[in-house]
Amino acid sequence: MPVRRTEGDPPLHDNRLMTVDELAEYLGKKPAWIYNNHRILGLPSRKVGGSLRFRMSEVDRWLDRGCPASA
Repeated sequence: MPVRRTEGDPPLHDNRLMTVDELAEYLGKKPAWIYNNHRILGLPSRKVGGSLRFRMSEVDRWLDRGCPASA
């Protein structure tokens, strides 16, 4: 059954979880950089089935707050 969306809901793409590879491409970094720095830089993440995942909307907010550019 499809999820009902209402006005004011964030766009669906903002709620999807990205893999490390997808996030690396989104940020223009290598996947190893994500693995090595996500905790140090406070990059919002979660584990799903033992794999790191990142919600695009949370990453965008993290970027807007002026995250460190490198570790």
